[in-house]
Amino acid sequence: MSEEILSYLRRKKLDILPILPLIRLTLKVSTVEKEIRVYGFCPCFKNFEGELICLNNDSLNDVEHTLFAPDILNRDASLESIKGFEISDGRTCYSSVYTYGGCTYCSSQGAKIRIHKTDIAANMLESAIKLYSLGPTEITVDCASCIYGILLALVLTQDQASIKRYLDEFSLKIAIRFSELQLDEIDENTPYFDVIQEYLVKLLENEYYWKELHERLVVSHGEAHLMKFVSMMEQLNRLQFLFYSQVINIRSVQNSRLLVRMLSQILRTSKNILDLNGEIHSLVASEAIRGNNADELLISRIEEYKGKSRTIDHFFGNIADIMKGSR
Repeated sequence: MSEEILSYLRRKKLDILPILPLIRLTLKVSTVEKEIRVYGFCPCFKNFEGELICLNNDSLNDVEHTLFAPDILNRDASLESIKGFEISDGRTCYSSVYTYGGCTYCSSQGAKIRIHKTDIAANMLESAIKLYSLGPTEITVDCASCIYGILLALVLTQDQASIKRYLDEFSLKIAIRFSELQLDEIDENTPYFDVIQEYLVKLLENEYYWKELHERLVVSHGEAHLMKFVSMMEQLNRLQFLFYSQVINIRSVQNSRLLVRMLSQILRTSKNILDLNGEIHSLVASEAIRGNNADELLISRIEEYKGKSRTIDHFFGNIADIMKGSR
């Protein structure tokens, strides 16, 4: 406690003991609160057709959205008060972040905000907000996906070599997740081409399955919604095969002009996959298709797609975001 405050209290003959904790807190806040800023949105919060997902630390975790206490979202927020609202259960989401000590933190879980293995600095978040809102636009939870895309682009600095590495890393990650391989079977020595080629074979097998099923439904005059779903699934597998083939091709490209043109093609393919996946997911979510109860394989394929759809949305949405500036 400063001598000035003690002297003042003694002159006024005030008993300082009852208010000592409050004085200490006030002094602590005066030195710390200036560094704290709370935002009423989180770049890692995503609403995918009603499914609420946390993207922090490159994850895809289900969350439950809870409104953050309104009295905390003001200029008087302190680190102590914010910490008092943390619920480290891995599911509760306030869709809010705060900056402190140059870093950005999740208001509900207390973890640092990380995108593509990079801690998001406070000034990086500020830069993303300024790039998004060129005017006095209020940033809300509805802006989260756009801010996330800008932050990812800032992490990669729009460098073509970084984008190539990103495509490599995440295409491999998705191939592993969607193939028969287990994550614990993969290490840094696992051949990239072996994993990708195995997944390409799987995509071809899936495409053949949907094509054959579509032909059977045409002959049997199957339900229109189901035929539409099957046709779109065939196209989705075909587009993914095209995407992976394009990624493999750019690995050896060094000519910058050719690389830009090829990245443009990958962007177009990613956008087509993203749009088609959204249509398919909406169709499935509407329960317009139920499949044939006697066709257990079809039912399992539909359930398998449900588990993959949001990962496809996240991954190809990221590709579309970071590559808009590379054309």
